[in-house]
Amino acid sequence: MLDYNELNEDEKRTLRKALGVERISLFYLEDHQVLLMNAKELFEYIYMYDLKKIKDAINFIEKIIQLEIHNEDVDKNIVQKILEENEKVIKLNDDIYAYKENY
Repeated sequence: MLDYNELNEDEKRTLRKALGVERISLFYLEDHQVLLMNAKELFEYIYMYDLKKIKDAINFIEKIIQLEIHNEDVDKNIVQKILEENEKVIKLNDDIYAYKENY
């Protein structure tokens, strides 16, 4: 998990804009259940821990197969593409994402 202070100014600005706030205080992210993680860590947090049954895994694989790949997506890996499809995920850069748990 990342700390807000580890983000650069562009990433902080993107996060504030996405959350609709002018500034983020020390405990804002924790109080509003917003997590900051790199792509791989967030992918595992959201998806892999929920795959407890074979049926869940099959449904997830089917979701991956049905993803539409557009020209702007060709440089993304599958983890980035899946994360960006999730409405609770805020992309801060190619490897850093915010996740609002109770969105």
